[in-house]
Amino acid sequence: MKLFSEFEKTIERGFKRWTERVLGKAESDELLLVHRAMLEEIEGKVQVLARGKRVFPFSRVTVTLSSPDAERRTLYQSAFQEGGRLEGDVREALRSAECEMPRSFHVEVKTADKEVPENGNVFAIEYAADEPKAVKRIVEHAPEAAPEGPGRLVVVKGKTASGEYALSKARTNIGRLAELTDAEERVVRRNDVVFEEGLDVANSTVSRRHAHIRLDGGEYRVCDDESEFGTVVFRDGRTIEVPAGNRRGEKLRPGDEIYLGRACLRFERA
Repeated sequence: MKLFSEFEKTIERGFKRWTERVLGKAESDELLLVHRAMLEEIEGKVQVLARGKRVFPFSRVTVTLSSPDAERRTLYQSAFQEGGRLEGDVREALRSAECEMPRSFHVEVKTADKEVPENGNVFAIEYAADEPKAVKRIVEHAPEAAPEGPGRLVVVKGKTASGEYALSKARTNIGRLAELTDAEERVVRRNDVVFEEGLDVANSTVSRRHAHIRLDGGEYRVCDDESEFGTVVFRDGRTIEVPAGNRRGEKLRPGDEIYLGRACLRFERA
């Protein structure tokens, strides 16, 4: 279960209201995606100890946002650095989730005159601890997580050639046609999971190049390829809209249901 799931909407609404008022809606929408991604990555560093106790073992978090454009760097500073805005949101999220933080906890936001990497991630986060011995003890007493097996998709709604698909490739394409060609009949995309049109009513809501699932550092992320009816993840009783065309997408967790229009796949890990 996502640690911030009950509180992130409130945090995001406050951030969105401020950025829309100060910077305008277009800039706000883009910054909101960056804001959400940073919280999600920081969330991943929380450790759960015995009896469900949550701790954040790092006292210093340094966020660096990169852009070769000086105006863009100034925008990042205004949105995340001024007034300790990002640190305040991180603190609120951790406190709301009853997570303990070191007394000297601090979030520093910096910018760098660099090109954005090919993965489209404009930020990098570094973590450090003032008391490495204490952190070491926490790690030693934390329960060891069993290694997770490969992912798979189970067809819940809609018709495909198979009821299950192993996610063994670096990228798994999902769409309504087996192959997509350009004007010269050259194949430009092959879909691995095909909701062929005419087999089921739900299949007609799946675009020809609807979405893909990417295996990245042991994690699976679903990305919407600018589909007509959109991609939504249903998790813990709430829906998470996957931004169209965003290369970062949404990180998947076992049990997530992925809605592609009206068709549905369930993500599982062995």
